[in-house]
Amino acid sequence: MNPLLGGIVSAVSGITSRVLENRAQKHLDKAAIKKARVEAEITHIAKAAQTETDYDIVALKETRYSVKDEISLLVILAPFVGSFLPWTQEYVKTGWQYLNDFAPAWYTWAFLGAIAASMGIRWAVTQFKK
Repeated sequence: MNPLLGGIVSAVSGITSRVLENRAQKHLDKAAIKKARVEAEITHIAKAAQTETDYDIVALKETRYSVKDEISLLVILAPFVGSFLPWTQEYVKTGWQYLNDFAPAWYTWAFLGAIAASMGIRWAVTQFKK
């Protein structure tokens, strides 16, 4: 083989090999970036869930200094108990109809949120959204 031709083939071969190596490295880098993004998202979700759980635990611990849980439970149980007492059944029925007809949706969510936060069960409100 001609030495000049051999040098050209060798140079082209070297360039081709470097181009292929660069392409392979770019694919590896892109895969590493995608993997890092997925891992970061997983970590973010796990931290958010832990933060929410921690908040609920703190809320439950703080309730020992408050009567709002008892009041909240009374508010929830009053219509239930009133449904079984003949002298309050009409009032309960009228109240439910009135709330159903006239209470805005935001009030329902505010009520649920307040009760859930008071009792340390905010997760229950997120289940209602689904």
